[in-house]
Amino acid sequence: MSSLFPYLNPSLPLQDRLNDLLSRMTLEEKVGQLLMLGPGNFENAIEEKHPGAFLHMQPPESDRAIDLALESRLGIPLLIAEDCIHGHSFWKGATIFPTQLAMACSWNPELLRRVAAATAAEVTTTGIHWTFSPVLCLTRDLRWGRVGETFGEDPYLIGELAAAMISGYQGSGLDDPHGILATAKHFAGYSETQGGRDASEADISRRKLRSYFLPPFEKAARGGCMTFMTGYQSMEGLPSTANRWLLRQVLKEEWGFEGILVTDWNNVGRLVREQKVCATFKHAAVVAVKSGNDMMMTTPEFYEGALEAVAEGLLTEAEIDEPCRRILALKLRMGLFENPRHSDLARGREVIACRAHRELNLEAARQSIVLLQNDGVLPFSAGNIRRLAVIGPNADNDLDQLGDWSLGTGQYPPERGKHPRECTATVLDGLRRSAPAGCEVIYVRGCSGTSGETDGIAGAVALAVRCDAAVVVIGDGIQFNGEVSSTATLDLQGPQLELMKKLQDTGTSLIVVLINGKPLVLPKSVQNAAAILEGFNPGMEGGAALAEILWGQVNPSGNLCV
Repeated sequence: MSSLFPYLNPSLPLQDRLNDLLSRMTLEEKVGQLLMLGPGNFENAIEEKHPGAFLHMQPPESDRAIDLALESRLGIPLLIAEDCIHGHSFWKGATIFPTQLAMACSWNPELLRRVAAATAAEVTTTGIHWTFSPVLCLTRDLRWGRVGETFGEDPYLIGELAAAMISGYQGSGLDDPHGILATAKHFAGYSETQGGRDASEADISRRKLRSYFLPPFEKAARGGCMTFMTGYQSMEGLPSTANRWLLRQVLKEEWGFEGILVTDWNNVGRLVREQKVCATFKHAAVVAVKSGNDMMMTTPEFYEGALEAVAEGLLTEAEIDEPCRRILALKLRMGLFENPRHSDLARGREVIACRAHRELNLEAARQSIVLLQNDGVLPFSAGNIRRLAVIGPNADNDLDQLGDWSLGTGQYPPERGKHPRECTATVLDGLRRSAPAGCEVIYVRGCSGTSGETDGIAGAVALAVRCDAAVVVIGDGIQFNGEVSSTATLDLQGPQLELMKKLQDTGTSLIVVLINGKPLVLPKSVQNAAAILEGFNPGMEGGAALAEILWGQVNPSGNLCV
C-alpha cells in the first residue's frame, strides 16, 4: 500500500507525505477536513462532508466513525475530541479532579502536570485524541459564569500552570499513544466581557491584551501546545473568529504557532446568526478562513459555504490548502495514519479511576483547599468533639461538589445521567469516615441552596444547640456557574443567609466550608464563624480531603489565586 501511496509511508519525510496527500485530494475533501462535527448522523456526515474531526463522541460510535473514515477513498484518519476539563468529565465513573480554580490554589505546576497526565491516560483508552483544556482566561469580573474554569487572576501563574497541564496532556510527544492534544483557550480576552456577561462584547485594547491576556497564550504557543481555540466574544465590534490581527499576525506569524486553531462551538455560524457581521454562510466561510481559523467546530453550513465561495472566486483553493495542510500535518505527526487510536476499553478498565489516580485526586484536593480563618477551633480534638453537626445544602451534594463540566451538569443530555454517587466523597462522607471512636456525626441539610426551602432550618438550629461544633457547608450550585450562567450578584443565594444567621445565634462553634464555583460575598454571619475553609469545587475526593484537614490529619496549604 505504501509503495502505491507515498503519504502512507512513515519512512518518508513529513512534507513529502503531506504534499503527496494534498495532491490527491479533491476540493470537497479538503474543505471537509476543516470541519469538526457533533455525533448526530455521523455515518452520512462522513460520506457526504468528509469531516476532519468529531466531538462529544464515545465508543462504540467513535470507533465506528474512525473505521468509516479509514474506509473512505484516501483513508484520512479522524480526530476525536472531548471536553475533558478537569478529568475525563463525561465518562461515567472516571476520575474527576478539582476544577482549575481550585487546583490553582495549590500553586503547584508539577501537581497539575500529573493531573493532566492521569487524565490523558484515562481519556486515551476511550478513543479520544484531543481535550479542550486548559483554560488560559484571566478571572476579571467575578460575576462571569466561567470563573471556576480559570486559574485565577494572575497572568504569570496562569502561564505556569497552563504550561504544566499542556505538558502532562501531550505526554512524551505527539505520537505518544497515551497522550492527548491540549487546547489553549479562549484566544483571547474572552473573560473581559462587560458586566461579566458571557459571550458578549469585551472592552479591551491591544495594549491591555498584550499586557495581561496574551502572555499566558504566548507561553503555551512557544511551549508546544498544538491547538488553540477562539472565544465567543467580540472586541471593538470584531468577533474573535474574524480577528485576523490576533489569529494570523500575532499567533501564527509573530509567535510561530504551527498547530491548528479551532473555533469554539458554532462560532462561524454565530458570525451570521448572532453577531450578524456576515450576511450568509458563504461570506462567513470567507471571513473564517481568511482570518486564520483552521477547523470550524459544529458549523456544518461551512462546507457548502466554502465550496460556494471558491466557485465564485471569493476564496482560492490555495487558501483552503493552508488550514488543510496544518490539520493533515498534525495527524501525520501524531502517527494516526499508522495507528488511528481506537478505544481500548480493556485497558480502560485497568486505568480509569484506578487507585493511583484516586490517590492523586485526593492529593490535588488536599493542596487546593484554603484555610481562610481559624480562631483555634481547628484542627478538631477527638476528646473535645463528642457530637458533631454537619449542616448545609452542599454538605452531601455530590454534583455541586464536582462542579461544571461533569456528567449531570447540562453539557450532555439528561439521559446520560451523572457520575455514580459512590464515586464521590462528600464532606458528610468524609467526616463520617474519619471521625474518631466516640464522636457522633449527625447530618441535617437545613435548607436548599437556591429556592425558598426553609423547613429544615429549625431542625438545623436544634441540632447545632446540642452539638460541640457544627460544620456548615454552603456556597453556590451548578445553575450559577458555566457557559451563559453569569450572575448579577455574588451574594449567597436562597435561604442560606437565614440559615447562617440563626446558626450564629446558637453560640455553637461554627466551621464554614465553602463549596462554590467562584468567590462569593460573605455576610457577617459567615465572617464571624470560628473557622472558614474555601474548597471551590474540590472534585470526587474533596470531602475526604476537607475531613482530613478538619481532624488535623493534613495541614491546609492552599493559597488563593483570586
